[in-house]
Amino acid sequence: MEATKPNPVYRAAWRLVRFLLHLLFGYRVEGAERVPQVGPVILAANHLSILDPIAIGAGVRRPVSFLARADVFRLPFLSWLLPRLYAIPVERGTGDLSAVKSAIRALEKGMAFGIFPEGTRSRSGKLQPFKTGVAAIALRAGASVVPVAVIGTEEAWPVGRKLFRLRRPIRVVYGEPIPVPRKSKVTHQELENLTREIEARVRELLPPRYR
Repeated sequence: MEATKPNPVYRAAWRLVRFLLHLLFGYRVEGAERVPQVGPVILAANHLSILDPIAIGAGVRRPVSFLARADVFRLPFLSWLLPRLYAIPVERGTGDLSAVKSAIRALEKGMAFGIFPEGTRSRSGKLQPFKTGVAAIALRAGASVVPVAVIGTEEAWPVGRKLFRLRRPIRVVYGEPIPVPRKSKVTHQELENLTREIEARVRELLPPRYR
């Protein structure tokens, strides 16, 4: 299994982003020690804002890979930067199987992978039903799943707003990992059971206003 030490570009970006989150939003992290330092792991979180991947990745020292819109990979600077931040391109609205396969390959190499099982940002702030994709990826890769609660990003940068708001506190809470066995064949009931467990564990970490 490959080491999960970040490359120099990711390491520099991580330090800068963490500093800015503290400076602009009074960023706080709880439970980061619960995230395994090696081996495949999925960080499954609620989704409120475009700030969420940044807030989740900044909370742990190992690199975290996220899906990103494929079109931004075609922009000059981002085409160089995003691969070094371990981002995985996905075509919006196409059910891009290649992105799922890329996520599984990253996990099989021992990476951490961040995902939002709701599938889209919640405009109300309330947790939406989780889709089964996260469970399918976890079971195919044999990756443990860490439930993650993101709190306050909907105030710091609401959906539809062009600019963020200063001094709106952001907090990220990492829960206890859920061990997941690797399986080549998975039943619908297994997918449903694991999905509901992940959803329940994320809900437990959230304040009442998000449940």
